[in-house]
Amino acid sequence: MKQHTILTLILLTLLATGCQESLPKHFDRIEGIYFNNQQNNGMVVDTASYTFIYEDRDEMEVPVRIQQLGRKSSTSRPVALRITSPDAVEGIDYTVPEEALLPANATYFDYPVTLYRTEALKSQVKHLILELQANDSFCLPFTEQIQSGGDTVSTVRYTIYFSDQFTAPPAGWQTIFIGEFSQQKFELICDVMQIARGDFNVEGQISSAKWMYIQSTMTLYVDDQKRLRDQGQPYDERAFDESGDPLTFS
Repeated sequence: MKQHTILTLILLTLLATGCQESLPKHFDRIEGIYFNNQQNNGMVVDTASYTFIYEDRDEMEVPVRIQQLGRKSSTSRPVALRITSPDAVEGIDYTVPEEALLPANATYFDYPVTLYRTEALKSQVKHLILELQANDSFCLPFTEQIQSGGDTVSTVRYTIYFSDQFTAPPAGWQTIFIGEFSQQKFELICDVMQIARGDFNVEGQISSAKWMYIQSTMTLYVDDQKRLRDQGQPYDERAFDESGDPLTFS
């Protein structure tokens, strides 16, 4: 009985020792990388859309979250990232860092993609495709993730769409003061009156008094451009629609 008890204790000790040694070694071998971009509701997404409409600057920095699966490292490590596009040109439509690096002692980083406003974006939606690839530092532990609603999103491919167009009128646009919305009218107001674009997309941000001021100012501006055109002098073509008729703000 005594010998049986001693043998049992020896076996339990060996099993405990084996688990302590094997689990950390197994975990050390997991050095993975994946996209982890989330919406405000916590849902992971593999696409994102951006517009310059409400931006006063002609460039926009978009962070792309890249997450590590595994242990931290005391040194930075390169991430293999392939960026392609069928319609956007690097250096004209966008720029990216020469190298993607996971910093030392970090488990994630935001890879910055800088987008640029161009004339083409007024009529065209462009897009970039970012794809993670395995390298000597990281593997791809999984390629997709199933959301709580059942949708499947990619964790190795991320697409950025960008344009300079509206998908809907600004939330604060007041038809009663300046008529039906158009992108041409919106941009002309912003340029002539130097009003921040984002102000138009917040309901109540622009007071009724200011809307009336916008209406009178822009009406006078268009009248002046029409007079200049009639006199054969240089004028602002943006004050007229495609048919050559003056824009109306009433």
